[in-house]
Amino acid sequence: MNEQSQYRLGPDVKDEEMLRDRRGRVIDDGYVEEAVDDALRKVRGRGRPSLSETGESPLLRVRISRDLDNAVRKAADRTGKSRAEWVREVLAKASRRVG
Repeated sequence: MNEQSQYRLGPDVKDEEMLRDRRGRVIDDGYVEEAVDDALRKVRGRGRPSLSETGESPLLRVRISRDLDNAVRKAADRTGKSRAEWVREVLAKASRRVG
């Protein structure tokens, strides 16, 4: 069994020592804050973009028959759209007619 050495809190880098990244940029507090902000932007930017003007897009889940699913896929393929895009358009048109 390997024993792990315990880390002791203390200065890793002497105050007079200057650290640089691979590109030669000085690593200081501003550099670290910018790196954190950049990482947070990337993490928060993951996933699909919202279809709503504000906030998260609602998700509508419906169960349909296999035959209807095949018909929807074929219709979407004929228009060159994804199944989701096609369904959104059809629902929007139908809601305008009824509403």
